[in-house]
Amino acid sequence: MKVYVAGKVKKDSSFGTHYWREAFVEELARLSGLALACIDPLKEESIGHSAQEIFEKDCRLINSCDVFVVYLSDDISVGGSQEILIARYFNKPVIGLAPLGGKFNGATREMHGKVITDYKDPFVFTTCDIICNSSEEVAEALKSPLPLSSGLSIIEEAVQ
Repeated sequence: MKVYVAGKVKKDSSFGTHYWREAFVEELARLSGLALACIDPLKEESIGHSAQEIFEKDCRLINSCDVFVVYLSDDISVGGSQEILIARYFNKPVIGLAPLGGKFNGATREMHGKVITDYKDPFVFTTCDIICNSSEEVAEALKSPLPLSSGLSIIEEAVQ
C-alpha cells in the first residue's frame, strides 16, 4: 500500500528533521503488519524549484497514493491543509493523525467568550475521513477497510 505522508517540512519542526516520514511509515508498517511504501515529497529526485513545480509534483504524488495520511502536529504549515483538499480532489481516503490534547483535537479554546473543552478543529474533522489520536490508531485504520472518499462534495453539501 502506497502512503503519502503530509506534515511539517522544516527541520526545526517538532520532528527535528526534514526526513521523519520514512521512520513514521516504518512504524505504521510494524504496528499494522502491512507492507507499506512511503511516498515522501522531500525524497523525490525532482523536488522542483519554483512554487508551480513543487505544487505539480505534490499533486502527481498524491494522485499516485493508495491512502493519504496527514500528521497534524501543532506546528504544521499551510501546505498540509492544502494537500488534504488535493487528496480529496483525487478521492483518496484521508487519515488525519491529530494527537489528543493538541491544538486540533481536545485542546481548550475560547470562542465567542465561551471556553470550549475538548475542541475539535472543524476543518480537520470535516475534511479527514478518519481522525486518529496516535500512530497505533493510524495502523489500525490502515488494517481496516478504508472508507471511500466523498471527494470535494463536502463543500457542495456545506453550501446547500
